[in-house]
Amino acid sequence: MKQASSPIAAILKLLVRWWWLVALSVALGVGVGFLVRTNQPNIYVATTRVLFGQNLAGGSTTSVSSLQELRDLITIYSGLVRLPTILQPVIDDLGLGINVDQLNYMMSINVISDLPILEIKIADTQQGRAADIANRIAQELIRQSPTEQVSQETTFKREQLANIQKQIEELQKQYDANIAQGGTLTSAFEIAQNLQERAALLENLQQLRTTYAEMSAGLADRVQFLRIFEFARPENTAVITSSMISVILAGAGGLVLSLTTIVLLAYFDDRLTWQEGQEIVDGVKVLGPLGKVPKQHLPLYLITIPQAVESEVMRQLRAKLVLAAGGVVPRVLTVTSYDSGDGKTVTSSNLALAFAQAGQRTLLIDGDLRKGNLHEIFHLPNVMGLSDVLASHDDLAALLSRALLESGYDHLTILTSGRSTADAAALLSGPRFCQLIDLLKSQFDVLIMDSVPTVGGPDSAFMAEVSEGVLIIADSRRTTGKALQRTLHALQQARRVNIYGIAFNRVYLQVSSTYNRPYYRRTIGISPERMNRELRNAGKRGLNLNRHILTDHSGERLYSMKAAAIQLGISEDTLKDWIKVGYISAVRRWPRQWVRESDMQSLLERLPRRLVAFAVEQPSNGVYPEAAAAVDGDPSLPSRLRDQRNALLEFVGEAKPGEEPGETR
Repeated sequence: MKQASSPIAAILKLLVRWWWLVALSVALGVGVGFLVRTNQPNIYVATTRVLFGQNLAGGSTTSVSSLQELRDLITIYSGLVRLPTILQPVIDDLGLGINVDQLNYMMSINVISDLPILEIKIADTQQGRAADIANRIAQELIRQSPTEQVSQETTFKREQLANIQKQIEELQKQYDANIAQGGTLTSAFEIAQNLQERAALLENLQQLRTTYAEMSAGLADRVQFLRIFEFARPENTAVITSSMISVILAGAGGLVLSLTTIVLLAYFDDRLTWQEGQEIVDGVKVLGPLGKVPKQHLPLYLITIPQAVESEVMRQLRAKLVLAAGGVVPRVLTVTSYDSGDGKTVTSSNLALAFAQAGQRTLLIDGDLRKGNLHEIFHLPNVMGLSDVLASHDDLAALLSRALLESGYDHLTILTSGRSTADAAALLSGPRFCQLIDLLKSQFDVLIMDSVPTVGGPDSAFMAEVSEGVLIIADSRRTTGKALQRTLHALQQARRVNIYGIAFNRVYLQVSSTYNRPYYRRTIGISPERMNRELRNAGKRGLNLNRHILTDHSGERLYSMKAAAIQLGISEDTLKDWIKVGYISAVRRWPRQWVRESDMQSLLERLPRRLVAFAVEQPSNGVYPEAAAAVDGDPSLPSRLRDQRNALLEFVGEAKPGEEPGETR
């Protein structure tokens, strides 16, 4: 299984690996949001507020008995306002050209808590029309409300009462005039007629007063129970799409979608990944990574780029295999993987080169008898190989003398796969294969066998039986945990198998803190190839800015500071210090300093060297030659070293007063 890591580290690794997906998703989200926003008109929201339960004009209070009843009434009206009875007249009056459902979609109703106010909101693409619709719906709601009908009836009654009041006032005037007139009459007829008229006026007056009193007693003051508290105005409409909020939300949506995708990919991704510091995978020791090598340097990158970090980790793998074998070089090593294309053959070839470059007599065997192509890497024919040797009944030594091929590299021999069509599993499982390995072990220090992938058959298990250990190659980009388990199961079917460990192939080493540079390896400022080229072309004329080796008028070579430091095996800073103290001279040719080849040679000849006498056998007289020379009067070793040191100090002191030691004179 994958080695456990902290959630934060796992998330950071996923973001580093899939950052491009996050960036692409956010960019697409922002782009789509911006495109939709540019093609979408502004949406304006107009709000009309309706007040319940109070006559503001007359100052009278509502007839609703309790606040709870008022809230229940507002809730009822919030549902009534959506009915076709209210909305259809609005649609017809304003000529909207939509149906009731569409108008309901444009409208939202909001009941304000703790206030007897109902908000009617209309969202529309036209600023003025949104305000007109909101106001017209509020007016229609008030017009059709039962409280409004009661208010109209009350208004009519008040008008009637006003008329009755006028009639009462007229009759009262007539009655008062009749009484005044009766006081001036003397005729009995006139007096009787006056009394009769007075009685009729009084009767009518009393009837009108009774009617007025009855009408006044049944009148309820419920005028303006519903009224528009605040009209919607075009200039006060809210714009909900004029900003870039929709674009930001689209980008955020892309971010969330990408992160969700990454989490799902990580959850269902069973591929084995290299993690620095990882030691065990499925019980198998991790031997480290192998680099992702550019195609132009494949397949033998240990030859094409020997100083690269990818070559360095291959040499480290060789050392780790020695440690895994108990500190000794493994005599027989099988290299396998789960599937073809994991880099098993390229790894086998470069690992064999690494052992050969270490001075081990190495034999690289192509154990893929089914479709092996190791010979193509070394540009060799595949006329007679392992399958032919195993299928034949001739003497093994005689056959090997024809099958073993020189690779073209020191200490490395190749045994190709051969062309026999016999069953590969039968050849590798027979006793002749064991005899062949024993014979080859007597002739070579290391045998490296490039086996068949475990998905291709049991061949790798048979090869593991005759090996001291097995190296498993896992592609860091495609080998899954299930594939590794199947490989281990296939190898464990052998009677005896020793798995050294697993190496992760095609790892980008430049992002690793440990493998981004060769460890304890000196970096040369000028490549050996360039040094050799400049030595050959030292006498040619040309610009000196990028050259490191020139010749002066006498034909002597001049070395730049960098080239001289490389020749002497020191740093440029040390060379500058030597020039300052006069240990070596330098000449200046604009704009740089140069060192003569003769001065470097003279310095090397002046170096104090210790003389040591090596004697294999003790002389009969018991005196070694060097000791005899010292007895004969020659200076002893301490004396010679002291003389050389004094000579060096005298050389430094040869500088004239006012001159820096080593300055050209």
